[in-house]
Amino acid sequence: MSTLWTVQKILKWTIDFFEKKGLPDARLSAELLLAHVLKIRRLDLYLQFERILTTQERQAYKKLVQRRATREPLQYIIGKAEFYGMVFSVTPAVLIPRPETELLVDAVIEHFRQSSVEHPYIVDVGTGSGCMAIAIKYHLPQATVVGVDISEAALVVARENAQHYGVAIDWVMADGVQFLMEQQHRWDAIVSNPPYISSMEWPTLEPEVREFEPRQALVAGKSGLEFYQRLIPVAHQRLHPGGILAMEMGYAQGDALQQLLETQGFQYKFVKDYQQHNRMVIGYHEQRKQENY
Repeated sequence: MSTLWTVQKILKWTIDFFEKKGLPDARLSAELLLAHVLKIRRLDLYLQFERILTTQERQAYKKLVQRRATREPLQYIIGKAEFYGMVFSVTPAVLIPRPETELLVDAVIEHFRQSSVEHPYIVDVGTGSGCMAIAIKYHLPQATVVGVDISEAALVVARENAQHYGVAIDWVMADGVQFLMEQQHRWDAIVSNPPYISSMEWPTLEPEVREFEPRQALVAGKSGLEFYQRLIPVAHQRLHPGGILAMEMGYAQGDALQQLLETQGFQYKFVKDYQQHNRMVIGYHEQRKQENY
């Protein structure tokens, strides 16, 4: 007699399998993969514990479980990731959005909600999936937002995400720093989650990152600071007085970024992540108003 694989039974088996493989978040992976195959919400799995999977559902689920067992990121397998209360399409051409990056979006949105600038011009340098640009535009509809990326494959994903949320963003395929240098007008905000991992750190990263995510979006030379060294001087030239440069950073890069920002005349503040590490830095151009501190 063949085994009847219920939702409950197959989840338990998968969680045990993933744990033996040493996968992080074994339960979460199992639940999200099964919910994806069954086309239901993760929460609904617990309302359908006794549901028996069909042969086709089991086969489809098995393929996804095998992929996850190789450490392929869950988000690439199901083709989507949550960010800032929204769901974005992702492929191996783009970085997977991280919860910490939501803090950068928070800072930009809050800045302009308190600002006297009615129609800000904002550029997202290295936009990837477009998640930051789209979230900012969605919550600041009065803003003009431009997303720049050197990868056409990434911009395909970004355009799809923007279309899904019905937001109008100008997408530009270019080296982000070079794009800023060539523009004649100034910006109210330059936003970036740039590559900031050193080439020395790269081999030590989790397999999900090292073997699957785009290296060019993560690694910035031997020190991990090369992109900041290019971006910060140009950003100072291309921001309106009172404008902001909002960047994600490595938790140990504070001293180096402080020096780079001070050299260019920026005022700045650091924003801590959920582990209380400095993870974002906001640089403020001259004539920043005292009430914005």
